[in-house]
Amino acid sequence: MKKHRKHWLLSIRPAFIGSALKRLLRVKRRVVETDNGIFFIDPASNFGNGVLESGYEPEMTETLNSLLGEGDTFVDLGANEGYFSIIASKIVGNSGKVISIEPQSRLQSVIFRNMSENKAFNIDVFQRAISDHIGIASLSLLPDMNTGGSGLFCATKYSVPKENVPQVTLAHLLNQTCKDKIRLLKMDIEGFEYEAIFGSENYFINDIIENIALELHPTLLERRGKSAEEILHFLQKCGYVINKNFKTLVLSKKIS
Repeated sequence: MKKHRKHWLLSIRPAFIGSALKRLLRVKRRVVETDNGIFFIDPASNFGNGVLESGYEPEMTETLNSLLGEGDTFVDLGANEGYFSIIASKIVGNSGKVISIEPQSRLQSVIFRNMSENKAFNIDVFQRAISDHIGIASLSLLPDMNTGGSGLFCATKYSVPKENVPQVTLAHLLNQTCKDKIRLLKMDIEGFEYEAIFGSENYFINDIIENIALELHPTLLERRGKSAEEILHFLQKCGYVINKNFKTLVLSKKIS
């Protein structure tokens, strides 16, 4: 893939000004072909620029390639635009399954467009927020320069739009959608990894999830009175062992 320069709009702060300029300049999404698939990207976004430059989060792609195989089940919790869902779809094949979970309504059509471009028909998409109880969640929507930073906790100093979305526990969703053991769970949900894990403890205790690619957000957790160390201590008690330490922790356990 040839190199692209970082889009100049991404350097504007605060990000909502860059987002307004993007609309004024009519910067549009476009389809690009990459080594990992075909994607309908916004070139003036952190995600889109990452795809154009060298592939988005290559360490995570490496993790998927090393842990997933034909017929496996992959859960993409915090799917954003479905990039890793698409990559996993190709790896697990028609006999495998991908569960893609993303609460933002503005990204649903993008995920389905990416699925269509890649003929990824083994992906089930769920517009849900994952926490420790069932209800309605208020989702803070960051500017479209960084949709991946949106979440149930607002980390910005400026106010952002909100969206009410259905909220469930991970166990509740998976009980309804997946009867198989999960080969890999990718979790990147901007500081609510605490509630997602402790709200569905039995899924981690009872050997249902074999591997976890977990992006921890210690600063966001601390601001909410939660602890990244408590999460890791619990997972290690469940038998998980940390294998790698990139931006994302990869934890695995041997399941008979």
